[in-house]
Amino acid sequence: MLIVYLALKISGQDPDFHRKDLEAAIKSGAFPKWNFSIQVIPDANEHDFEFDILDATKLWPEELVPKISIGEIVLNRVVDEYFTETEQVAFCTAHVIPGVGFSDDPLLQGRNFSYFDTQITRLGPNWQELPINRPVCPVMNFHRDGAMRHKISKGPNYWPNRFEAVPPVGETFKSQGHVTEYPQRMHGVKRRVRTAKFQEHFSQAQLFYNSLCPHEKQHVIDALSFELNKLEEMDIVEKMIERFTNIDLDMAQKIAMNVGGTMPSAAGKANHGKKSAFLSQEAYKPSEPTIKSRKIAILVGDGFDAVGYEAMKGALLAHSAVPVTIGTRRSRVKNSLGKDVQPDLHFEGDRSTGYDAILIPGGAHVQSLAKSGRVIHWIREAFGHCKTIGAFGEGVDLVKAALPLTGLKFAEDGSSDAVVRSYAVVTARSYSTESAKADLSIQDGNTGFMSNFAFYVSQHRCWARETDGLVSQVAF
Repeated sequence: MLIVYLALKISGQDPDFHRKDLEAAIKSGAFPKWNFSIQVIPDANEHDFEFDILDATKLWPEELVPKISIGEIVLNRVVDEYFTETEQVAFCTAHVIPGVGFSDDPLLQGRNFSYFDTQITRLGPNWQELPINRPVCPVMNFHRDGAMRHKISKGPNYWPNRFEAVPPVGETFKSQGHVTEYPQRMHGVKRRVRTAKFQEHFSQAQLFYNSLCPHEKQHVIDALSFELNKLEEMDIVEKMIERFTNIDLDMAQKIAMNVGGTMPSAAGKANHGKKSAFLSQEAYKPSEPTIKSRKIAILVGDGFDAVGYEAMKGALLAHSAVPVTIGTRRSRVKNSLGKDVQPDLHFEGDRSTGYDAILIPGGAHVQSLAKSGRVIHWIREAFGHCKTIGAFGEGVDLVKAALPLTGLKFAEDGSSDAVVRSYAVVTARSYSTESAKADLSIQDGNTGFMSNFAFYVSQHRCWARETDGLVSQVAF
């Protein structure tokens, strides 16, 4: 989940962040997958909605038109060669199997024409013969000639022909009942106008905003305020604030306060108050807690706890996470047993923005890490972006020093392995065998240190830090 300020940082630090994250997940076996669903409205119900169902700027609320699951989409491999399989891939909405037709969606109708022209311009008239674009099954048609023709064909390229060669089979399939075309009934007057429903622009914007959680609403306000704050033409700012009053008066007032605009006193359009349970990201958390493919930074320096480090790393790997060791230098550092360990990166060569969470083992290394402003920034930045932070042993003291906030609780009893959870900051003074046994599963309320840590990582972010005012107390 990237909010505007985190996205701004990552775009400068690692513009290929999303591409790398996707490739790493696929290569690690944590294949990204999505439920593939469709929504269907019978022709007879086309006009039963307060919005035009063919307006591409509108969605069909799932409460009104439930999703029908028809499968699952899984990305299970990366391309072998980027140019030939990615740059040359060509989609064409007009290419459908017999029996599948097109709706009256004006955007789709336009694309049915334009996509074909686009691919000819990009890749030439025989773009559909490139390996990434051609069908898996053999194709028989009368396409011939043109630049970059791949296939060598024999016989006539027309029908009927005197050889009775290659007769079309489409009509035969239809006559035998294998393929049917939907006989759409047409009625009414065709005019070049937009219907009244097409002119309604704010009801669904209200629906979207009403459906958000408090922290999501604040993210919208922050993002809009950020963009408007850079405008020098105040008349445009005023017009935008006026537009926002058609969505939500409170939102418009908060944005006006942030950007120095005139404070609106009345809503431009009354908010209907409707919500949808499916428009908030909070509705799409995994059904079972998982940290597969999550990238976890383990912060170390000379003298870090060797046993605790290996136990944490092993637990992360057991749950298919991606642990990355970040050291005070990329050269080898020594653990508490005097053995050399090779960090993957060093603190100045990366930032917490590229990770889902951070972990700090105990050990003598904490004394040197506490003197590093960059390490302190790593911790505060991860906290400010609501990411999970875990620390045990002396590592707890480092987190306490970096985050001296009223309201945060930490493990204090040095003789206990009890886990303290506070705003997704998970701490324990020791990591015992019993605690390690409890880390075999990920679930809320488990007694294990790593189990608790992994559960919070599985929830993506701890937005309560924002809503309870902790984030605003930290410079990051």
